[in-house]
Amino acid sequence: MRAWDGEEIADQLYDRVGVEGVYAVLVDATSESAGRGFHAVQRADKGPTYHVGDAVDQAVDCCAPDYESMLERFIERAQVVDKPFYVDAAPYAGTAAGVFGLWCGISTLGARRARRQDEKSHLNVVKPLLNEEIIALSQQVSALPTTSDAQQSKLSKDVLDTVEKARHRLDEAKGDADVEAVTALLGSARYGLVCLDAVRAGEPIPEPTAPCFFDPRHGPSTTEVDWRPEEGAMRPVSVCAACKQRDEAGEKPEIRMVKGWQIERPYWEYAEDLAAYVDGYWSRGDGSQWWFPDSDFRRRGDEMRSRWRSRRAGARFRRFSSSIGNSVGEWSTSSSSSSGSDDGGGWYGSSNRRGSWSSRTRSSGGGSSRRSSRRSGGSRGF
Repeated sequence: MRAWDGEEIADQLYDRVGVEGVYAVLVDATSESAGRGFHAVQRADKGPTYHVGDAVDQAVDCCAPDYESMLERFIERAQVVDKPFYVDAAPYAGTAAGVFGLWCGISTLGARRARRQDEKSHLNVVKPLLNEEIIALSQQVSALPTTSDAQQSKLSKDVLDTVEKARHRLDEAKGDADVEAVTALLGSARYGLVCLDAVRAGEPIPEPTAPCFFDPRHGPSTTEVDWRPEEGAMRPVSVCAACKQRDEAGEKPEIRMVKGWQIERPYWEYAEDLAAYVDGYWSRGDGSQWWFPDSDFRRRGDEMRSRWRSRRAGARFRRFSSSIGNSVGEWSTSSSSSSGSDDGGGWYGSSNRRGSWSSRTRSSGGGSSRRSSRRSGGSRGF
């Protein structure tokens, strides 16, 4: 029976020499059961770590029981530094990062291009409508009577300036953000006209309200009526005073109609093309929105914006990561359910595997009084 097992045999050699380094012991015997084996350990507090355990395995696997060949293979492998994985992986990581960055750039460019195409299509529909509205509103402001009242003059000037800002913004419009800004300005100008009417009548300036639902050109709403669209449910909508009178008289409302594909339809049926048009008119001016009563319009507008977001690189990467995570989870669950109980072999069932033993510190004299740290090691019988 051996006094020491496995790496402890090499440790005893280290204890006697007392110098940091790699120590290997080849035990000669007639068989593995008789004690034949190859044991090695690296003891050092500083410096590189070597592939000592792998060197033992390779020496035994390739050359046992040819001792000379075993030692040659061990020395060859044990001189290789065991570098951290990230050292070898760094070039690949850099390449992967470059590929990922390129993919992100292409995805972002593609998402922006697709959105620009959508917004260009929206602009083709909405720009003629806004040109028409700006011309009509400019004529209405120009027809205002002159006055010596300072407050009325200021209100008139503010309305005119707002309409001019809307005109210039529309001339330079390139997308939905510009359309939303233009309709917000037009809504503000119409509210200014209401304020001007109130000052002339000697009444207090009214609070801002949502535009008339049937036609934003009617100006701010003054009340609500119950209204049922074709194939829709009854709902309350905000309307101007004129539309309220028509409702009370049993007349049909004057709805803002938009012509598309040779068919005129209510503006809220153009949920994508006029999403920014409605967002601007229904803006409160503080970043919030008045409630737009047509739920189908809101849903389709949200779907369009969701489609834009889904094209971005971050959204695509999250979907890819989620897909990979789900696949790994399913594989793990399947593997766990199909695996059987331990067959008793385990990692420690064979003496032919490299193992680790707790180090029983011994000293037979003549060496270092303390042990340096174990950096690597291995032990194999053969």
